[in-house]
Amino acid sequence: MKKVLFVCLMVLMSSVALVAQNNNNMQERMKERMENYIKELKLDEKKATDFRKVYTDASEKMQKEMAGMRDAGNQDRETMRTKMTKLTEERDAEIKKILSEDEFKKFKELISKEPRRRPRN
Repeated sequence: MKKVLFVCLMVLMSSVALVAQNNNNMQERMKERMENYIKELKLDEKKATDFRKVYTDASEKMQKEMAGMRDAGNQDRETMRTKMTKLTEERDAEIKKILSEDEFKKFKELISKEPRRRPRN
């Protein structure tokens, strides 16, 4: 019995470690993407700082919304898509206040060139 409990405990701890690692990887990818945008847009330090704040806040808000919907059992794709579209539009409106018209246009081009997530099977 003790061996079974020990194995169950090890599996649980491994699962928690994998979730934490996945979250860290996602945050690292987001930071890399954000820094790439700053580099490609050739933003000065003030704009880069403002951009980082808006982009980071928006990403965190999106992650919290998705987690909240999943925790509530709301897995409806259309609801999630609508909510994420709204949050993306809010993020873009804030970023548009920071960037010039040409910079914002280039930002949207950079986003459109990113590979889209593949649906999970």
